[in-house]
Amino acid sequence: MAKKFKFKIENDTHEWPSQFIKGSEVRGIPPGIPENMDLFLKEKGKVGRLIKNDDTVDLAEESGIEKFYVQESKSTPGTR
Repeated sequence: MAKKFKFKIENDTHEWPSQFIKGSEVRGIPPGIPENMDLFLKEKGKVGRLIKNDDTVDLAEESGIEKFYVQESKSTPGTR
């Protein structure tokens, strides 16, 4: 059985069949993330990292489950 990688979008947990996921793939997971919203990857103790559609995220990082969040495109990313 192939390993599945878990990650979160806001508070919803999802599974992915590959170690790597592109920003566009995260955006496409239902219900989807509209283009007027920016996608960020939460990084402990840092300002969230903006994830563009062609950016690739490694879901097997040792820091635990990857957490994505969204904000309006014109807002400033914060530490969450």
